[in-house]
Amino acid sequence: MKTMKKVLIGILAVPLFLILFEIFGMIINHASTCIQTNRLRHDIVDAIPNTEIISVESQTGNTTGTGNHVDCLTQITFTSNLSLSDVRDKMDDTYEWNDLSCYVEETNKAGEYLFFLRKRAPFADNIEGH
Repeated sequence: MKTMKKVLIGILAVPLFLILFEIFGMIINHASTCIQTNRLRHDIVDAIPNTEIISVESQTGNTTGTGNHVDCLTQITFTSNLSLSDVRDKMDDTYEWNDLSCYVEETNKAGEYLFFLRKRAPFADNIEGH
């Protein structure tokens, strides 16, 4: 009877452990997105003079809809008196530009820019990516 009890506890413990691991992964992924967003906001304000942050958006999950993965996505819209190339130059030391996951582009308004940053989440295979 003791053996049966241990087996039953083991059978119940494994799914519970897996569920808790997924929840832990979600918490870490969302915290990572928050840290990424705060860091980007501070980097923009510190590197670019006379900057005003207009909007900050962040998302954790499968942002592209392809495959089973989790991304940390941050989009910050801001204004600056600098040109687009000057904005990029100011941020070159900190960020590696590419067309898919890290770029700055002008919006429809003059002097307004959108900084787009997407990185792979720490728990990229988490259930949030399905």
